[in-house]
Amino acid sequence: MARSLLALAALCLAVGVAGADNISVGVFTPSATFPSTTARVELASRLGDHIGKALGGTGTGRVYARAGDFASAVKKGDVQVALVDATYLSSAGGGYTVIGVATRGGETAHAWQLVAKGGGKIADLKGKRVIVPTIGGRETEFVLNVMLAGEVTRDFFAKIEAAPDTAAALAAVGLGRADVAVVPTGVELPAGTSSVLTLAPISGPVLVAYGTVSAPQRQALVAAAGSFKGDSTVGGFRATDGDGIRAIARRYGVPPKRGQLAVPAVRLVVGDLVEGRTFVIERAPATSFVLAPK
Repeated sequence: MARSLLALAALCLAVGVAGADNISVGVFTPSATFPSTTARVELASRLGDHIGKALGGTGTGRVYARAGDFASAVKKGDVQVALVDATYLSSAGGGYTVIGVATRGGETAHAWQLVAKGGGKIADLKGKRVIVPTIGGRETEFVLNVMLAGEVTRDFFAKIEAAPDTAAALAAVGLGRADVAVVPTGVELPAGTSSVLTLAPISGPVLVAYGTVSAPQRQALVAAAGSFKGDSTVGGFRATDGDGIRAIARRYGVPPKRGQLAVPAVRLVVGDLVEGRTFVIERAPATSFVLAPK
C-alpha cells in the first residue's frame, strides 16, 4: 500500500510539477566548494538523473553560472527542481518549496572565512578590494551585514565585487585581482594566501521545487533526495523546512546597537549593610567638650 501511494505521488509530481515525463533539475550554487566546473556539471547530471528515475521518469541536470539566467529559467518553467545556494534564496525570494538541505562532511551549515595574501588582522584589510561568490546583486550587504554583522562601516572596504563562484573568488586573490575573498571554509587556498578570520556558519545549498507542490509530491521528492549519494561537496540531503534560509535573511538587517534599556532600582537596606559587622565608638573624656578659660 505504501509503495502504491509513493508511486502515485511520483506520478502526480511528474505531471503537476514538471508538466512532462522529464524533470529538469537546475543547479545554481556559486558558493559550493566544487574543485572544478567539471565536478559541478557531473553532480548536476547525477542529481537530475537520480531524481528523474526516483519519480518514475527521466531527469536532466542543468548548471547555471549567472543569477539572471537561473531566474529566467525558473520564470519560464524550464526548471522544476533546483539545488540553489541558500545565500541566493535568502535575498531573491520566490515561490519555491524547500525539500532538503545539502550536506558536506555530514554537516548542513559551514563556516566562512576572510582570505587574504600574507594573512594579518582584519584591521589590515581596511581600504582593500573584496570579492565574494555571487548571490545575485546583494554582495555588499551580504559581506557587511550577514558575514561581518555590521561590525565594520560601509566605507571600510574600497570595493566589494561578485565572482562567478568560490574557485573564481580565490583565484582572483591569488592572481592579485582582488585583495580579500569571502568564501566558505574547507577549500584549498592559493599559494601565499591564508585565512585572516573565520566567520559564523550558514546553511549550505538547498534543494527546492518550484510551482505548486502538494504534500504527496513533496513527500516523493523528500524520499528521492534522501536516497541520493553525491560527492565530497554535496554528499546528500537532509530534510528541512528552510529555516537556514530564513536565518540568513534575518542577518541582512544589522541589529541596532542600543544602550542599556532599563536601570535596575537599587534598594539599600541598612540591616543588610551592618549584618555581621561590629562597630565601636571610642569614648572621649568629658573635659574635652568644656571650653578652656581665657
